[in-house]
Amino acid sequence: MATSYADSAQARDWDRRYDDWGRPKAPKVEDFHDYEAAEQKRTQRQALTAARELIDRKARAARVAAAVVAYGEFWGLK
Repeated sequence: MATSYADSAQARDWDRRYDDWGRPKAPKVEDFHDYEAAEQKRTQRQALTAARELIDRKARAARVAAAVVAYGEFWGLK
């Protein structure tokens, strides 16, 4: 419901502005959302996030392994 109200309010504003000036209602590029570009940005961001998570997981695994080795050496388990 909110979307239909916003769309109609935007349409009324568009009509008011351009009808008063007698100009044609040619749409502008900036008036529209580029869904393909937004999807591409989102997939790139997800790929970067996945790469960072993989690096973090590997670093955590190395730290845990080092902690286990240190624990074993401290208690003489080796």
